[in-house]
Amino acid sequence: MSFKLRLLSAASITLAGFTPVAVAQAGSQSANPLISDVITVTAQKREQSLAEVPLALTALGADQLDALGIEQFDDLSDFVPGLEIQEQSPNNPGFVIRGITSDSGGGADAARVAVFQDGVSITKSRGSYVELFDMERIEVAKGPQPTLFGRGALIGGINLIQNKPDLDAFAAEVWAGAGSYNRLEFGGMLNMPVTDTFGLRFAMIDKSRDGYVESVLTDEDFNSVDLTAYRLSARWEPTADLSVTVIGNYQEDTPAGTSFKSNAIAPFPGGSLEAWEPAALNTFGGFEEGRDLGLEREVYGVTILTDYEINDMFSLSSITGWRGFDSLEIFDPDGFGAELLVVGEDAVGQQWSQELRLNYDNGGRLTGFVGGSIFEEEAKQRIPLATNEGVAQAFQAGVIAAGAGATVAQIEAQLALMGVPGAQNFDNPFNPLMISVPALFTTGQIVPLRDFYLEETANFGENTAYDIFGDVSYQLTDRLELTAGLRYTREEKTASIYGGSLVGPNRITFGQTLFLPSTNGQFMNSGQRDFDDFTWRVAANYTVSDELNVWANYARGRRPDVISFSGGNFVEVPAELVDSVETGAFWTLENTTIQASVFYSEYENFQTSRFEPNQAVFITDNAGLATQYGFEGQLTHAFNDMLSMFASYAYNHAEFDDTDDEGNAQEFAGNSFRLSPDHALAIGLQARFEMPTGGTLSFLPTWSWQSEVFFDNDNDRPDLQSSDAVQDELQGEYGIVDFKVRYETGSEALWAEAFVDNLLDEEYIIDAGNTGDSFGIPTFIAGAPRMAGVRIGGRF
Repeated sequence: MSFKLRLLSAASITLAGFTPVAVAQAGSQSANPLISDVITVTAQKREQSLAEVPLALTALGADQLDALGIEQFDDLSDFVPGLEIQEQSPNNPGFVIRGITSDSGGGADAARVAVFQDGVSITKSRGSYVELFDMERIEVAKGPQPTLFGRGALIGGINLIQNKPDLDAFAAEVWAGAGSYNRLEFGGMLNMPVTDTFGLRFAMIDKSRDGYVESVLTDEDFNSVDLTAYRLSARWEPTADLSVTVIGNYQEDTPAGTSFKSNAIAPFPGGSLEAWEPAALNTFGGFEEGRDLGLEREVYGVTILTDYEINDMFSLSSITGWRGFDSLEIFDPDGFGAELLVVGEDAVGQQWSQELRLNYDNGGRLTGFVGGSIFEEEAKQRIPLATNEGVAQAFQAGVIAAGAGATVAQIEAQLALMGVPGAQNFDNPFNPLMISVPALFTTGQIVPLRDFYLEETANFGENTAYDIFGDVSYQLTDRLELTAGLRYTREEKTASIYGGSLVGPNRITFGQTLFLPSTNGQFMNSGQRDFDDFTWRVAANYTVSDELNVWANYARGRRPDVISFSGGNFVEVPAELVDSVETGAFWTLENTTIQASVFYSEYENFQTSRFEPNQAVFITDNAGLATQYGFEGQLTHAFNDMLSMFASYAYNHAEFDDTDDEGNAQEFAGNSFRLSPDHALAIGLQARFEMPTGGTLSFLPTWSWQSEVFFDNDNDRPDLQSSDAVQDELQGEYGIVDFKVRYETGSEALWAEAFVDNLLDEEYIIDAGNTGDSFGIPTFIAGAPRMAGVRIGGRF
């Protein structure tokens, strides 16, 4: 692929925006959590000031996370330019950096956006969405990160750095809250130095909230929250040179089902088609042992971090990780009350990883590291599907009639002449004809349809990856530092799939399956396929003055080759590659901090997920070439001791190219990337007042806004679909206003706060299309309405 360095000529100057870290101010301003010291980060595997890192990096420390009310992943989207996070459910999130989405739950699928927890990959989609509590900081690196994150970091990565035991002091915190929709939550932390060399830390959180979309058929409303998470960590420092930290995490999620709402068929007579109005979704027939709609998910893992100072020049770092998840989600994807579809996703995954890294830093001009890692995983995704065959026949009435060279009305008239009871219900999904029309017309026999027909497919993946990597920085002058890194990756992949009916052939088409891919109940194994490749980066950082750093980098990112099941066979989709060039600056003034960057990227073998209606399964396609360019900016400013503000702006122009390498027109030519607004803006203002009692009262209103987004790479274009003639699966521009007021005592030992999210009760959707779209009945998922609550807590 020819890499065109058109970045600067394609761009105009960026607006400055938000960063929650800034230079410390004199006097009481230093107590402001939004105007604090420039954060120390470890994105380059060594401690550095954020201002010195030659890449687009947003870091949020514990104080900023708390002040901004960031409790879960999707809260980050409002305050990190270039980042979008979508949560259909904890089991089905979408992580998006600069328009590149990572959300596939397939057993053999690889991610594009890396998610790490203290250096351990948690990127597998069904186990990646975890609660953010008792955090030290969060680092979000944008652009390819081949040597820093490695696995899954095609276009960037998120690293969650959790608080570790503090061996110097006892500490504890407890808090509780309540709010709208029967919201209840509580959590706490206990830090205990046991000896001078050993300490423990325990943290937990428990949250529950009723759903905000009313269910008219089930007891629990949709889109609820119900989770519990625990963390126990231990740190041992027997000498000044050796530190060992062990971290154990466990999280359980049991929310009610996701509201997939049809906009074509009313949920009940007189019901509204709007996504936020009551929904009529259900399960039936004792599906999956009679489980209700909803999610049962467990995520667990153990991490061991070891650091050993060999001497004044060399140190050794080891990251050992074991992790697993087990989830079962039951959902009604057709979006209305008829018994057309009920589907389950049973996902199980286990992984083990080991990274060993040798670091060099003698205090001179040269620093760097070399290392290697091994990563092993096994994953399974089982998808059972049930239907009422009468309802399924009603939805296929038009196809059946066309196959007979007739209209639906003509078929119903013929059935009436044949004396078939209920002939007029051939195409009525709510009171369906329970006789097989194809059987009647082809054999003359009356074949009853079943009110519970069940089929199933499952895919399995085994992956072993070996990496060797290195990264070196050299201080060429007192002002100029150059960096280069290289990673070699070899992957051994195995993918397999099976599919078939669990109750015999269906009675509409008389095939082995009606919706899902069929392998006649036998395993179809692709065999083992091996892939390997190099990725790299080069960067430069120049200190213009004590207040201004500028940087530039070029990097190649890679998503591994995919083994995709299509047309009854396994197809290899080539590795997705991105070449990206970027330049930026970090500027600290007396009362202001500014970050800004501008980037340009080109993609080859852009991998996109597509639903194949003939197989009712998502497959990976090669969508060819794509190009993006944009700006990201962040700013904080202190007006005085009491008043400060922040703002962020991101511009991302991300589209598929018109032609491929050979000049052929591309299917998605000119389309925008899914979940990728061209513009996103966030603004916040914090006012802090010292109270006569010695405490502090603060007010924090924030406003976040984004432009139009599509939910699929086909942009819901009718010319790219066979069953959808209206382009309506998009969310237009919208903004959300949040507000928080907080009181802290003079010692900050006790605090209380009240908050309102979505103050203006903006109505919007977070997803559209989904599985139902492939059958001409797209579904829509509503975003959260206005919610309010209070919390109180204490630190000891």
